[in-house]
Amino acid sequence: MARTRSKFLVNRALAIIAYVYGWGVASRLSSMDVEVEYYDALRRIKHVYVNGKVAFSIRASDGLLIPTVYGASLIDSWIRVNSETAQYVKQGRSVPVKGVVEVRDAVQNMDAAIIDEEGNVIGVGRLLIMPEEAKTVSRGFMVKTRHHIKLTNE
Repeated sequence: MARTRSKFLVNRALAIIAYVYGWGVASRLSSMDVEVEYYDALRRIKHVYVNGKVAFSIRASDGLLIPTVYGASLIDSWIRVNSETAQYVKQGRSVPVKGVVEVRDAVQNMDAAIIDEEGNVIGVGRLLIMPEEAKTVSRGFMVKTRHHIKLTNE
């Protein structure tokens, strides 16, 4: 594997990010220090680094880039959860429908940031149902958590 700032691979990564998260996110990232880690033989993207940190990883099933917890702070799609649910997300659990306060720019099967009531990113997850559908159901899960910040023991 190799890391590069090759204009071709960086633009390819930004195009994938723009496809999933919008051109606003891609243009914002293009002004930052973007580096791509790729497989030598295939020249296939594995990770995207922004300012030296892993921000996106390739999803093997469809080739789309999904954000890490750091990358989630760079995208505009998020799910706000209440304080009780935030504690469960920090343990890596999924988000129940009752715990969701607000959803912005996210649709079903899309990866989005999970934020607490103060606006801090606490995880990344995939929406299991449409936000409009969540208003009609009273139980079940809305978001499957992929990555989360660790709960601090105080």
